[in-house]
Amino acid sequence: MKNREYSIKQGLPQLCIGLAVMGLIGCGGSGGGSNNKSSAAVSSAAPSSVAPSSTAASSSSAVATWELVWSDEFNGATIDTSKWNFEKNCWGGGNNEQQCYTDRAVNAFVADGALNIVAQREDFTGSDAPEGDSASTKTLPYTSARLRTKNIQEWTFGRFEIRAKLPFGQGTWPAIWMLPTNSPYGTWASSGEIDIMEAVNLKVVTNGSEPEAAVHGTLHFGRNWPGNVNSGADYKLPNNANPADDFHEYAVEWEEGEIRWYVDDVHFATQRDTGWYSQYMQDGTLKDAPVGAPFDRFSKYHMLLNLAVGGNWAGNVNNKGVDESVFPQKMLVDYVRVYQCSASPSTGKGCATIGANAELVAGHKRPVIGKVELPGPPLFTMYDNDLASVLQFDSYNPDSAISHSEVAEAGRGEVWNVVKTGANGNVYFKIKGDPADMSNWSDESELVFDVKVNSKAEGAKLLVKIDSGWPNVSDVSVPLAADGVWKEYRITLADLLDNGNSLAGGKATLMSVVNSFVVDPSAAMNVSFDNIRIEGKAATGGGTEFASLPLFTAYGDAIGDGLQVQVYTPASIGFSEKDEAGRGKVFNVVKTGADGNVFFNVIKNPVNLTKWNAQGKLKFDFKVNSKAEGTKLLIKMDSGWPNVSDVSVPLPADGVWTSYSIGIADLIDNGNSVPCCPGIAKLNAITNLFVIEPSGAIDVSFDNVRLETE
Repeated sequence: MKNREYSIKQGLPQLCIGLAVMGLIGCGGSGGGSNNKSSAAVSSAAPSSVAPSSTAASSSSAVATWELVWSDEFNGATIDTSKWNFEKNCWGGGNNEQQCYTDRAVNAFVADGALNIVAQREDFTGSDAPEGDSASTKTLPYTSARLRTKNIQEWTFGRFEIRAKLPFGQGTWPAIWMLPTNSPYGTWASSGEIDIMEAVNLKVVTNGSEPEAAVHGTLHFGRNWPGNVNSGADYKLPNNANPADDFHEYAVEWEEGEIRWYVDDVHFATQRDTGWYSQYMQDGTLKDAPVGAPFDRFSKYHMLLNLAVGGNWAGNVNNKGVDESVFPQKMLVDYVRVYQCSASPSTGKGCATIGANAELVAGHKRPVIGKVELPGPPLFTMYDNDLASVLQFDSYNPDSAISHSEVAEAGRGEVWNVVKTGANGNVYFKIKGDPADMSNWSDESELVFDVKVNSKAEGAKLLVKIDSGWPNVSDVSVPLAADGVWKEYRITLADLLDNGNSLAGGKATLMSVVNSFVVDPSAAMNVSFDNIRIEGKAATGGGTEFASLPLFTAYGDAIGDGLQVQVYTPASIGFSEKDEAGRGKVFNVVKTGADGNVFFNVIKNPVNLTKWNAQGKLKFDFKVNSKAEGTKLLIKMDSGWPNVSDVSVPLPADGVWTSYSIGIADLIDNGNSVPCCPGIAKLNAITNLFVIEPSGAIDVSFDNVRLETE
């Protein structure tokens, strides 16, 4: 099965962390697909973890080569636990995936010279935490395995090469990727993620399409979730070959300032530090990391191999969901090999393999830290011959299926043109700084633009959105004129916001706008835009008046007037109303995982609650029916993330109704307790009045939820 043999050179140093010298892109190596990888002498010794001295670096061969420093050929009878450890959890990968990861031989084993990672249909119960260290549990319908080198072997810069045969079928999601073990840039994704190869739903045919055959190479970076972004490219094998039919070699070359992706030595994508960045929290302040971060010499990355099932990506594209009939499925790994560049191990430069046709992925520009003041009212021109200085173009483009450009149009000057060739992806005007407060616009103000469809696939629709951070998005389906005809479109901000998110539960708020204009065609389309603007009057006051002193009941046998119940991540949390002896209807919340909350959303938000500030209290009765050990209960008021204020409510013994009260001013002063994202709710602009967010599994009931003055 091995197509070539390599061994480890004794004493060759591991890739190292050096001084903070930020380099330019790599220019070394040769073209035409030559790898310049060297075979080395046999040794059982592990690579040294000591950084190479300047003498060692300067004594490298005159011809720069990729030199092997670590590998696993999977030639033994068992998985080598000196190289790999197992994740064991039913957490769902943070993506609502449907598998539990185990260390059982049925899910991962070595046979015939290959690592087998097997996903199979079976109910399994395990810890609902990434490291498997929580007493809270979850039961999921599939099992699989995720192997990693974390705390065993980590690297900075080099060539990472894996030969694998991928699984197929709706709901399969194999991945070969890297995460930082120790990073100075905080939690995911400000510390980065390198996806060497991902694929979803290979061989699946959707509505008569060609069988799914793409593999993807991606970087994740930016700010801590949910302020993270990603960028990447996909690749299809020549001659309509499918990655699930045979073994193929997937690789990245990572050097200071540049990362390149390869399949079978074909260089198909490059990303550079001009298109990635890191902004991280330090002592409660958001800071810019140096140029090159988070993929720089200060971060050490480990490798992961896994086969996920379903989740936010595989379960939401192609035919959607999980096709149980295709399981069990396997990802086979022939070998994993890691090389360093002999020319400069401390930067990875000098051994680059450059392909003439590789895509240079634009990535994302570093946003400004802090607020940016937007023009208006009465007029905010977002695009007219040029983009407004407070905005920047950006995109969500996982399949390389959408692009945009400015083109000349007779009688109009420059117009903004969007071309989409597939089903996934959108383009948008991103506000350069932190989320902007646009509540100074009245409800009657209008979003206005000219639009011309140049061509479109049959049945294609055009969504235009305003975005407060997914899923808090509001959209409208724009009526399309005949191809080639310019048409003006108008919609009031009130109507646009009230539409909410047609693709998932959520609604944008003018208090916190991330992307002021989003274009999302549902299918292939070529469409042009001009004169994109908001025009209207200034709002009066700081939000709509809401509720009446001295008492407003948010829930008492039914949800209160002006409120609606919504759920974030319904896969792990849900609600219902049920009868309770002596109480009538009560509001019941059941959570089975770590993610998600239930909230009472103000239908016409934001609303002004400042009149409740002086002596007002938030009060409610609650009863814990059951809970996992260690579960906590946060109750929040929300002005749009991260402008949230919360309190951790002490939990009584199970089965006991208890009353809780907190001063509204005290709750607001608490601010947001999530370490990554400081913020505080704004009492004159509340979007969600009562947010229920348990930290783990719980069954809890609420009654008499109210605002009350004393």
